[in-house]
Amino acid sequence: MEIINYEILKKYPLCDRCFGRLYAKLLHATNIERGKSLKLYKALELEAKIKKCKEEGIDYKEELELLKVLVRSGFNKTRLKDILDENIEKENCPWCRNIFDKQKIDRLLNKTIELLKDYDFDTFLIGTHIPTEIKELEKEIETEFMESIKQEFGREFGKLLAVKLNKMPNKEYPDIVVHINPYTENIYLQVNPLFIKGRYRKLVRGIPQTRWPCRKCRGKGCEVCNYTGKKYPTSVEEIVAKPFLEATKGTDAKFHGAGREDIDVRMLGDGRPFVLEIKEPKIRKIDLNKLAEEVNKDGRVEILNLEFGKREDKVIIKNTPHKKTYRALVECSEKINEEELKLLEKELENRTIYQKTPKRVLHRRADLERVRKVYKVKVNKVDDNHFEMIIYCDGGLYIKELISGDDGRTYPSVSSILNKQCICKELDVLKVHDDEVNNIEGGNNGRNE
Repeated sequence: MEIINYEILKKYPLCDRCFGRLYAKLLHATNIERGKSLKLYKALELEAKIKKCKEEGIDYKEELELLKVLVRSGFNKTRLKDILDENIEKENCPWCRNIFDKQKIDRLLNKTIELLKDYDFDTFLIGTHIPTEIKELEKEIETEFMESIKQEFGREFGKLLAVKLNKMPNKEYPDIVVHINPYTENIYLQVNPLFIKGRYRKLVRGIPQTRWPCRKCRGKGCEVCNYTGKKYPTSVEEIVAKPFLEATKGTDAKFHGAGREDIDVRMLGDGRPFVLEIKEPKIRKIDLNKLAEEVNKDGRVEILNLEFGKREDKVIIKNTPHKKTYRALVECSEKINEEELKLLEKELENRTIYQKTPKRVLHRRADLERVRKVYKVKVNKVDDNHFEMIIYCDGGLYIKELISGDDGRTYPSVSSILNKQCICKELDVLKVHDDEVNNIEGGNNGRNE
C-alpha cells in the first residue's frame, strides 16, 4: 500500500513545508524536513529509473513527467539534462501561498506587538483563521497523517511571538487571544476577562444585587427613571465593580453571585460567594486588598476573601447548591404564646416544603412547584405579636412565602402551622453554607451586624 501520494503534486505544486504537512503525524521532524526528504527520496528513485531506462532504451516519459512535477513544486537538486534544458520554473504553492515568508511573518509580528502594547498580560494564544477556499483544499488533499495549516501557523507564529514578548502561550486560560488571518493579514485581539472571586456582605436594605434596568425603557433612559436607565440608583454590583473598573481600565463588569437576596434583605455573616468578571481589562496586576478597602469605605457593601479566579468559577458559583441560614422577624395577626412557638420549631424540623413560584415573581419566573427542605428552626418570642426565627434550609426556598403561605402556594408554612396569618417584616441572610454542616448557630444570628 502506497502511503505517500506523489500524484497530488501533479494537481497542486505543494511546497516542501506543505507536502510535509500531509504527513505531519509521522516521524519527529519539521514539515519542511519531511517534505524535502520525501521529494529527495522520490527524485533519487526517478533519476535512477530514468538512467536505467536510457541504458536499456526503454520509454521513461512517465518518470520524467513526475520529476518535472517535483521541480515545479520547488525541488532543485536534479542534474538531469532533460530537466535542466527545459528551465522549469517553480510554481506558487496553492496551500500556504507563502504565508510563512520571513518578511510577511516579520510584518505580522510587528503589527501584533503594536496592537498588544497597551495591554498588561502574561499569557496569550494564537487563533488562526484561514479562507474558505483553503479549508476546501485541505478537505480535498487530506491524509490520515495531516495537520491543518491553522495548527502549524498558530504554533510557529506563537513561538516567535513568545520570544519577542518574553511571554508564554497558554491554550487553556490565555489572557489575550490574537486572532490572525495570515492570508489577508487581518489581526484583532480578544482580550479575555479578568475574574476576581470572594464574598460580599450587604449591610443595608434597599439595594439590589445587580443593576436593575428600568422596566419602561429597558435601560435606555426615560422620565420614569430620570434618564438613568435604572430602577434603583445603585446595586451591589455597581458599588463593587466601580473601583475595579477604574483600576483595570476594563470596558464593563459582570457580577455573578451564588444566588441572590431580595432588595429589602441584608446579606450578613461571612457573606455570599461572588465572582466579578471584568471585561477587556488593560491592567491585570491589581492590589486586591487595596481595592477591597476602597469598596468597603462605601459602608453599604463589604467584600472579603478576594482572590483571582478563572472562567469556570462563574459556572461553579451558579451551579453549586448552598444551604442557607436566615433570620426572619415575623409579625402575627393574633397573639402567640411560647407553646405555639415550640410546636412551630418541632413541626418545621427536617420538614419538606412544597412551594409554587411566589405570586410576587410570577411575572418573571415560570410557575413551577419546588421541593425544598427546612432542616432546623429556632424561635424567640419578641412580644405578643412578633417573634424571631432562625431558619437553616435548602437554598432556593422562598422564606417570605414559607412564613406567609402565599395563599396556599407554599405548604406547610408558618401561617398554616400556627393557624394564624403571619408575615415577614424583616429578613437577613446570616450564612451561605459552603459545606453540608448542619450548624444553625453559624452567622452570629445577625445581632452584631
